[in-house]
Amino acid sequence: MLLMDKADNFLKHYFGDQSSLVAITLLLLFLTGCSTRDEFPKGKYWHAGTERPYVIHGVRYYPQIHYQYDAIGYASWYGYDCHGLSTATGRRFNKNAMTAAHRTLPLPCVVLVENLSNGRKVKLLVNDRGPFAKTHSRIIDVTQKAAEVLGFRAKGFTKVRVTCLPKESRVAAIKYKRKPYPACPQR
Repeated sequence: MLLMDKADNFLKHYFGDQSSLVAITLLLLFLTGCSTRDEFPKGKYWHAGTERPYVIHGVRYYPQIHYQYDAIGYASWYGYDCHGLSTATGRRFNKNAMTAAHRTLPLPCVVLVENLSNGRKVKLLVNDRGPFAKTHSRIIDVTQKAAEVLGFRAKGFTKVRVTCLPKESRVAAIKYKRKPYPACPQR
């Protein structure tokens, strides 16, 4: 009670007759700042490790909660060093699978990757996070097998267009026991 009296005296001293209004406003701001606004489904589908914001090399990434994505950038591939390690979804990485890593797309989701230099296209399951190279022109890492199919394994990287496929992504989410997201952001 002593603390409340001191706070009331402080507010009256600085804000006069408006002290009650200021106190209520400050209380609401405090409560809003302390609340956890989980926009992600909880329960049997929720997987905190893939849906919460995260920081890599000082950069904060915010995973998407929708399947709207269409971007042009560079793809690289990964394989040898990661083969057999756990992916962000908890599955084992297989360099010969048709999978990929993306920094912010929902996990899992399905994307269409088109190599813009030769026109080859392939659907990939995104089940990991990356790429985290210093350059942000890389938008996706694909497996060694996917790089072979897309025709850029020897070069190491290529310019691509990546488009998220909502229908296939929903099916993949259910298969992974995740709640499917909407095709585009809810307004």
